[in-house]
Amino acid sequence: MSLRLILGLVGMLLACIGADINQEATSLALADIRGALGFSVDQGSWFTTLYATGAAMGMLVAPWLAITYSMRRFATAAVLALAFLGLACTLTESRALLLGLRWLQGLTNGFLIPLLMAVALRFLTAPIKLFGLAAYGLTATFAPNIATPVVVWANHGLGITFVFWAVIPVCAVAAALILYGLPQDPVRQERWRHFDWLGWLLGWGLCASVVILFTQGERLDWFNSSLIRALGLACLLLLPLFLVRCSFGANPLIRPQLVLRINFGFGVFMLMGVIALGASSASLPVEFLADVQGYRPLQSLPVTLALALPSLLMLPLTAYVLNFERVDGRWIMALGLVLMAAASWSNSYVTTDWIRDQFYLAQVMAAVGQSMVVVGLLMTATAVVDPMEGPFASATINTSRALAGPMASGLIGHYLALAIDRHVHGLMERIGAMRFALANSASLTGHSREALSWSGATPSSDALLQLYEQVETKAAALAYADTWRLLALIALLLLPFCLLPKRTFAPRFNRPKPI
Repeated sequence: MSLRLILGLVGMLLACIGADINQEATSLALADIRGALGFSVDQGSWFTTLYATGAAMGMLVAPWLAITYSMRRFATAAVLALAFLGLACTLTESRALLLGLRWLQGLTNGFLIPLLMAVALRFLTAPIKLFGLAAYGLTATFAPNIATPVVVWANHGLGITFVFWAVIPVCAVAAALILYGLPQDPVRQERWRHFDWLGWLLGWGLCASVVILFTQGERLDWFNSSLIRALGLACLLLLPLFLVRCSFGANPLIRPQLVLRINFGFGVFMLMGVIALGASSASLPVEFLADVQGYRPLQSLPVTLALALPSLLMLPLTAYVLNFERVDGRWIMALGLVLMAAASWSNSYVTTDWIRDQFYLAQVMAAVGQSMVVVGLLMTATAVVDPMEGPFASATINTSRALAGPMASGLIGHYLALAIDRHVHGLMERIGAMRFALANSASLTGHSREALSWSGATPSSDALLQLYEQVETKAAALAYADTWRLLALIALLLLPFCLLPKRTFAPRFNRPKPI
């Protein structure tokens, strides 16, 4: 394999990292973006939703477009568009236009991520193909988390506009490497005459409905909102229509029959679960530190790095271990799930006294476990896919991955809100039942008894507010502990599924496909 092709693969990896840097700008610096651009909280939520919607839409059609315009030209155009859109976001003063640009940025993100897998599967030789898949795994483990220090540095050091501009130098280098390293395929624009327009509309409608449903559901009170009810109905209608269209259409965007192959179906299902668990490992400690300890993103940076950096070592190390014939990838995945469960269970002992130092060990365990599972999954799923089926497999895996993140975020966010509310009510009832004992012991504990006293002397608003803040902080810590226990249970429930796929070997052994 030539150095030139390796540089092309590095360029694709840099492009994906740039896309993730762009994505993190919406979550880490959202409060500052709202303040600088005059967005309300509701408008700011759509700033994130539209980006996630565009990413899911882009992943669905990216393999088809890459074949039509050649992977080299399409990837270069997507990278340059990502850089141009980052610049355009800082030049517009229209809120509606900025939201539209954010959707286009998400679309370019969705164009880039599947191409890295396609490059690894198509161009890499058998002895190193597994390392190429490990490089793709960086987009699920390393890239989203390493984007944090870049965004934090740009926001705190250079200003809010540089949050959008930070992606430009990465995109410039990536575009140069892609143009230099990737081979040029013939352009096949005649494929547009056979494009499945109905499947495209159904697929994009399904992606938009799922993402908006789960990202806006908590804010709009779920099915008490007419919009959420309409989106839920749309999901129920569009999903079977899209699958039927792709199953029997002449030129589908995906091929649902691939999921019937046990190894590929297992890979898609398990990848969605691991992406959900991984996203929770990345977000929950940072959210806990912000909610309970009042940390800013810069202060939570070491916690994020503890999750990002180990995957740089573990992904290629896992690929190296799986290249031994006696190593069974199913046991590697099972061990990774155990580590992820242990990390979540370790965090379930959280209290209001925890600071970032208590999270480091669990973050490293989660990073190691997720890396082991991701590489094993990719080897298991891609082993049953023929080269001609690569675009369909890439679209299926990456679209499922794009939808898994918002679904997990919405469901876990809803569970966390319910848990906080439950613990607040429980603590307040407990305080009410023990109010006299607490008031009488206030002089010993150093607390103010004013908020616990009967109305003779009316308690001040400051005392009541202080009491409620203490209750809410304690309830938040209990709710986060419940959430981590739930995630540990989910990881353990995924363990038996590791026995379902047939054993696969690394590509260098050239074994028959276990279909």
